[in-house]
Parts: sequence; structure tokens; C-alpha cells
Amino acid sequence: MASNVLLKTVVPALGAVVSTAMYLAPLKAVLRASRDKNLGELNPLPLSVTIANCIAWCCFGLLKHDPFVTAPNTAGVLIAVFMTLTAYGLADEAGRHNMRFVCCLTACVMPLLGVFTAFGATDAAMQAGVWGLAGNVISLIYYAAPLSTMWEVIRTRNSASILVPLTMMNTLNAALWTTYGIAVLEPLIWLPNAIGLGLSVLQVALRLVFPARSGTMLPSHQHHASISGGSGGGKYSRLDETVGLGAVGPR
Repeated sequence: MASNVLLKTVVPALGAVVSTAMYLAPLKAVLRASRDKNLGELNPLPLSVTIANCIAWCCFGLLKHDPFVTAPNTAGVLIAVFMTLTAYGLADEAGRHNMRFVCCLTACVMPLLGVFTAFGATDAAMQAGVWGLAGNVISLIYYAAPLSTMWEVIRTRNSASILVPLTMMNTLNAALWTTYGIAVLEPLIWLPNAIGLGLSVLQVALRLVFPARSGTMLPSHQHHASISGGSGGGKYSRLDETVGLGAVGPR
């Protein structure tokens, strides 16, 4: 009985808290970029993808009557919209184009899924499955982002771009939701988070194998520094220390 309460109540409650904290993690960097009127190395695209991710999982949680999934993703929509709108005004034209594309795609796909849920799905299980599948697809797209960072770490043998606190939070978050998904026998929850857990553990391993070298400017930083006359290195490195990507799903 006690173990059942732990797995089905305590674990997802902790997961909801950790998920909300993860959604808030880039906020400091976004506010700093807004103050400095410069995004630096902050990539705004994941912020707009987070909107779609949170909407999908929020709808899944509502259809499953699961407050642990619904609550953090409801807050996540508001957080992601605020950060996306803030970053949009600071992005270059290519960044704005990508953000517009993601937001417009979200505004197109999500209502269509809602129409299918209301008029095409035959039962509650199919309705929840539609939104769970949508959340998993978005999660898999989002999972591709850390892969480029990890390749850069391996290539440069420098893990300065991996933020330890956020990576540890990602690991904890994915572990909690994987455990909860297994406890309630919901593969739409445990499968994407199990993948996220593996990627987070890999990032931790890379951090241990390749120590961070402070003061080293990565190739992408050098490009931006040359544009600004070589004066932006410190600014970009501070942003790198604040922003990271990790596991998504019904956080």
C-alpha cells in the first residue's frame, strides 16, 4: 500500500515540481538577453517548440484526468509563450522565421487534433492516445537538440556547454516520470522519458569524461565574437552556462 502511494502519488508530485522548475530554467537567460538587447548564443527555437510540447501533454493529462501531468504543462504553456515572445524581438531574421514556422505549425496542428479528438475519436482511450502520440512526436524532435551539443563536446573534448545543474535536473525529471509511467502502465509516459533519461545520463558521462575548460570559446562563439569585434565572448559564455536542453515529455 505504501509503495503504491509512493509510486502513484509522491513520485509524480515530485515530477510535477521538477518539471515546472525545468520550464523556468531558461528564464534567467531570456531576461538577461532582454536586458542586454542581445540573444548571444541563446537559441530561441526550443522555446517555441516547448509551447507545442506543453499543449500536447496538457491535453493528454486532461483526457487522462491526471493532475500530475496537467498542472506543470499548463504552467509550461504560459512560461514558454512569455519566453518565446521575449526572445522573438531579439532574434535575427532567420531565428524569427524558424520561430514563426513552429508557432504557426502549432496553431495549425493543435486545433486539427482537437477537431479529430471531438469528432473522430471513438472512445476516451483513442482521444488520450492521439495527444499522447503528439507529445511523443514532439519529444522525439526535441530530443534531437542535445545530440548536436554532445557531438560538439566530443569533437572539442570540452564540456563547458553542458550545464551541470540543469542536466542533473533533467535526469531527475526523466527518472521520476519514467518510474511513474511504469507504475501506471502508461507507455506514452515512460517511453519518451526513458529515452530522455538515457540522453541525460550520457550528458553527465560526457561532463565527467571531458572536463569543462573555462575561457574556451567554441567555434559558434567565435563567429559571433568576430561580428561584434571580439568583445562578446564573455557574454556568450554566460548565456551558455544558463541555458541547456534536456528531457521532455509529460514533465
